[in-house]
Amino acid sequence: MPNPPSNPTSSATTPAARPRQRRPQARTLKTREKVLEAARQMAERSGGLEELTAEAIAAEAGVAKGTIFAHFTDMDGLLSYLLLDRLAELIKPEGSEPYAHGSGVHPAPLEGVLGKMEQLIRVITTDQTVLRLFLQNTGYGIGTCAPEFLAVLHRLDGELEAFLRAWQEHSQWRPALRQDLDPAEMTDGLIAFMVHAALKHRSGQTADLSDVLARLKRHTRAYLTVAK
Repeated sequence: MPNPPSNPTSSATTPAARPRQRRPQARTLKTREKVLEAARQMAERSGGLEELTAEAIAAEAGVAKGTIFAHFTDMDGLLSYLLLDRLAELIKPEGSEPYAHGSGVHPAPLEGVLGKMEQLIRVITTDQTVLRLFLQNTGYGIGTCAPEFLAVLHRLDGELEAFLRAWQEHSQWRPALRQDLDPAEMTDGLIAFMVHAALKHRSGQTADLSDVLARLKRHTRAYLTVAK
């Protein structure tokens, strides 16, 4: 006589067994964060991303080297999260005053714009790897980069555009901002200036970053402000 069919509500499919099916996912997320934290600590100690390797990060995190590629596909995918951390730090907190100091009059709008530009340039010129990752992930997404990367860049662009729009609308701010271009167009121009400045510095054409920033200030003033 054949054996009776197995009970479809055996312990393998009972509600009590279901939580065990979620544990691997929790472990996966924990391992991923462990790798990221190890990479962050190593980047903090070294001051950049150029010296980081998969072998060193795996040893720091206490995981196999293959675990890194299982979670991030390649090293650029992992390192893009570290660059994302630094870019995200430049975003103003929600609800913070975007441009004014109480009365709505900005004492130095040109310096305000230059300050935003300098912050970004200092981040993306940390080393060659940082600049390469930034350029590689700007304007389009690649499969291995942090999915939030472009969203953070758009936030930073939006802050700069909002600042320019406020400057354009406040005729009392000095120097006066040109009126013949939309702030979005001016933002695109300033991004081009920043990328050019970063490339000149990291290529060795202008080794002193202060010289790069001084040149950037002259070009930005000429581009944005109304000629006297």
